[in-house]
Amino acid sequence: MELNVAFSCPCGAFFDQNIDVDTPELSTDPASFEEQEIKWRKSAPHGRTPGSTFTYGVQMLVIKLILVAAVLAALFVGIAKFNNHCASKFSHAFFTKRAFYMTAAAIGVYAVGEMWKHSSQQSHGDPLNGIVLMVVGGLIAAWLVFDNVKQTNMLYGIGGSVVSLGLFSVLAWIWLPLMAIGLVCYFLTLMSAKPVYVVNR
Repeated sequence: MELNVAFSCPCGAFFDQNIDVDTPELSTDPASFEEQEIKWRKSAPHGRTPGSTFTYGVQMLVIKLILVAAVLAALFVGIAKFNNHCASKFSHAFFTKRAFYMTAAAIGVYAVGEMWKHSSQQSHGDPLNGIVLMVVGGLIAAWLVFDNVKQTNMLYGIGGSVVSLGLFSVLAWIWLPLMAIGLVCYFLTLMSAKPVYVVNR
């Protein structure tokens, strides 16, 4: 392609010159566009286009959610059957509110003791108070295991305790912060509430 360039210099001279510029020719042949598209598809990961990649990602997300829901449902059904079996055989259930609250208390006391101990070590203080709280949390969990073994037998007691403590520990880590937030909001509401006076007429 020929490009015409015109410019002037400060001395008043005027220049006009044609410059040949090499530009790539744009092809309008549909076959060339098809070849480029085929090359692009081959270079894309697994031969997927952006639209198909998004669809593939959505499908994988749906499959993962279905698998998680299936695992949770199977776990819930298994826990219910195990609980009913132990209740009918030993008149004792592992997954109860009492067991959950004791597990939450053990984890809460142990976690506070761990933080207290770590803070004392950082400030070069006495970590004894934190260690005592950690021991108390461990004793609560040990007593729960002992009670389960006493109410059933060694096999059921230890196996059921391991499963219940593991599951309740996960739930307690979620429940304890929510309970703390709820208590803080409750006290803030009490502090900001205005007194109501009833006047007897």
